[in-house]
Amino acid sequence: MYIGLDVHKKNSYYAMVDELGREVKKGRFLTACEDLDEFAGDLTGDAKVAIEASTSGIFVYEYLAERGIEVHLAHPTLVKPFAKKHVKTDKVDSKVLAQLLRMDYLPESYVPGKEIRDLRTMVRHRASLVRLRTSIKNRVHALLTREGIQLPELSDIFGKKGTEFLKGVKLQQQRRMALDNYLKVLEVLNGVIKEVESILEEKAEVTEEAKWLMSTPGRGFHNALLILSELGEIERFENPTNLVCYAGLAPKVEQSGEQVRYGHINKHSNGFLRWAFIQSARAAVRSPTSNRFKRIYQKIKVRRGEKVAIVGTARHMAESVYWVLTKREPYKENKAIRASYFS
Repeated sequence: MYIGLDVHKKNSYYAMVDELGREVKKGRFLTACEDLDEFAGDLTGDAKVAIEASTSGIFVYEYLAERGIEVHLAHPTLVKPFAKKHVKTDKVDSKVLAQLLRMDYLPESYVPGKEIRDLRTMVRHRASLVRLRTSIKNRVHALLTREGIQLPELSDIFGKKGTEFLKGVKLQQQRRMALDNYLKVLEVLNGVIKEVESILEEKAEVTEEAKWLMSTPGRGFHNALLILSELGEIERFENPTNLVCYAGLAPKVEQSGEQVRYGHINKHSNGFLRWAFIQSARAAVRSPTSNRFKRIYQKIKVRRGEKVAIVGTARHMAESVYWVLTKREPYKENKAIRASYFS
């Protein structure tokens, strides 16, 4: 039996088809544990379920998989072309999933093991907290700009000396209250982020793969764990190019006859992974000591500018990560600058 399950936050719609593609049963139920138990209890031992990857879909996937049901997670972007756009309903979506699963045409999303999923949750949690903290800091800067406040020359305006300045600066009553509240929120966020970072740092100390990645210029334990959690098993990438494309660091290519055009990088990819490589590239090129990635950046920057140079450097860093994890050894400096997609 093949079941397509279109999962939403409140309700889920399912369609069951047999080996010949004939619809056997369809219906809906609440996306809740009790209803999922009832749905799972009615399935036969040879049942296979297809679910589109989404926030609610991941929950249902894990819930059914823990109960021994064979579940396949479909890639939503790749499934869309198969659906009839002029008749797109939840019932149609569930039936399309069931038929694709039956014909073995279902484009599946990669699902890492539980350990990697747990690590990914922690790393993304820290990333969300840091983004929230950055948002608050930007609001503080905007508030000070409205009052025409000139900031002192400090390396970190939100450090110890900078915080003392912010607490003593004179503002209108309403903006003074807003600034005080922002500073309280930042204090709480800093404490929570430190707690999460201590857990991740302990994880990095006992993870060999993280130590290998941290040997690369410009990469700390946060960045290393983020890359590991987003990549999953390195064996699923046949070569460095596949990893580069998965990270969204390869340019789009359009070829017609003998004409070949290279466009911008592909944004329909893993955004966390792309951000991690670009951040590590920025850190590597700012390093006071010379390294291979710094030389690559400077070479590309002369011809193509700063933005393209950073992406090109990040691409080379992604290739290095592939070889470090494949060979299972720390990074070794390679003075040879290979040809780049951006050359």
